Amino acid sequence: MESKFYQWWKNHRKLITLGLFLSIFAFYVRTPFDKEAQVKDTCAKLNSSYQITGDEAMKKLNLKEIKNYNNRELANFLFPLN
Repeated sequence: MESKFYQWWKNHRKLITLGLFLSIFAFYVRTPFDKEAQVKDTCAKLNSSYQITGDEAMKKLNLKEIKNYNNRELANFLFPLN
């Protein structure tokens, strides 16, 4: 005699497997867009009324400082707004 859980699994395994696959695929596809949105948001804050400083933008974008360059210019150069 089969248990209730096994019977339920037997009836729903295709749906559960498809749902898990779609969830993993959605996470895989969303990750690059999420990173790009974070970069755009940081650059927009940097350009609009000085909401954040160049140093804060450099930290959020994980950029290294270069001598003889302003941090604000470096952060803006990464992703210029159109």
